[in-house]
Amino acid sequence: MSGLSRIVFETEAVSKDRLNSLKTKGVDIVMSDIEITDGIYDRADAVIETGAGTKSLGLKWALKLGLMPLYQEVMRETGADNRMFVRKAERGGFENVHKLFTKMAERNAVPDFIEIDTDIYAALPGITLSFEEQTRMINSCINAAKAVNPACQVILSTSDSSDNEKAKKWFNRYQVSGGKPFDIISLNYELDSETFYNLSMNMSDLSRRFEAKIIVDISRQDNPLSADIALEDLDSAISIVPLDMGFGTVYSDKGLDEAILVA
Repeated sequence: MSGLSRIVFETEAVSKDRLNSLKTKGVDIVMSDIEITDGIYDRADAVIETGAGTKSLGLKWALKLGLMPLYQEVMRETGADNRMFVRKAERGGFENVHKLFTKMAERNAVPDFIEIDTDIYAALPGITLSFEEQTRMINSCINAAKAVNPACQVILSTSDSSDNEKAKKWFNRYQVSGGKPFDIISLNYELDSETFYNLSMNMSDLSRRFEAKIIVDISRQDNPLSADIALEDLDSAISIVPLDMGFGTVYSDKGLDEAILVA
């Protein structure tokens, strides 16, 4: 575990006592999620308070941008008109994320990381986006965050954790389409002995190919101790990612508690 980050994904606002408890467990990054909708910057007090509390304890804060609600709002306006949808979604992403980050900066709660889920762009109902269009929408959110905090690190997440061909194809196309630089690839994964080797190979290949750090996100797995792969094995696999590009693991709040990890 030495040298790896321990990240906990909290789905609700977190009290100062809870943050202190996480710190004693060895957590060094708290991840919160927020559903981006039009005007979210005026309704984000709870998550901003979590961010401010996290940073006041010397912990780092990551913010997962839930962009699907914003895109669904835009789609209700534009229907399946790709050009109009992408234009409005691109502008809406930039404006809302930028105003949200500006408000966070005023309260000393600017995230150290943002995470964008790459899978949602193929899951939008009733519309098919070209890769260039997807990339434009992602870029707008990265630009908005970086305009407020240039040091903010970008995490792009994918569920293709054990499918190397599919994962590398997506990131290749993103770069070719003019995608903004990113720092970390997060692989959403459920511990399983049948796919663990493929996960390991995917981590190694993606880190070298795209010069990105690697996170394995098991936060969807509430009780990792029930899996047939031990947490120690996952830590070991991440720690041997080439060029020290293994970054760490994301746990759910419940999963972290049940694992009884020691700092």
